[in-house]
Amino acid sequence: MPRERHKRGTMNTRPRAESVAQLLASPGLQHDQAQATIAASLSSTALESPGGMLDDASLSLFGSAALGVSAQAEALADLLTNELCLCPDRDDHRALLIDHALTSRRAHPLQIAVIGHELARRAGIVSCVAFFEREPWTVLHGEDGMALVGPSSVGRRPVAPELRPRCPHQIARQVLLEVRTAAPPERGLRAARLLRALPVHRCARREPGD
Repeated sequence: MPRERHKRGTMNTRPRAESVAQLLASPGLQHDQAQATIAASLSSTALESPGGMLDDASLSLFGSAALGVSAQAEALADLLTNELCLCPDRDDHRALLIDHALTSRRAHPLQIAVIGHELARRAGIVSCVAFFEREPWTVLHGEDGMALVGPSSVGRRPVAPELRPRCPHQIARQVLLEVRTAAPPERGLRAARLLRALPVHRCARREPGD
């Protein structure tokens, strides 16, 4: 399956405020673009761009799109837990940044949901980021139903109306709100500035399950 490779690079310099605002306001924004932009604007150290890391990690999922949704969920959960070794972390505000999550292996559940969705999307699996019972999940959709993948277990099988799909703008807003609250003042102020660049409306495109 052909796909566009993300350019690798380092975050040695923060992007210009004008370009950040333009990208975050884009109606075609993807989750990985939004989170990479936030990380590049807020990270205090130079880290590898997350796009290339997601590209490489997703290779083990290729071929899974032909499987049933339960098998897809098992493959994705194994990738997140045993290969990427992502450990949920709600205490360190840096776990809200995708570059830190991928390199330190400690990720806020919001980032685990985003990373799961991006890995699935690269492998041709239909997915979205959604909330269920106030928790963020990667939701996989197939002809035989849907499955939730995340750092915790689901006590019961949800039905579609109970899911709350979230577009990249909405997840970016949630991440920035939490960073603004939990981060040191200087980084919190930068997060507040990024919040003003986000549109107040949802993405024009529909997410699976809408």
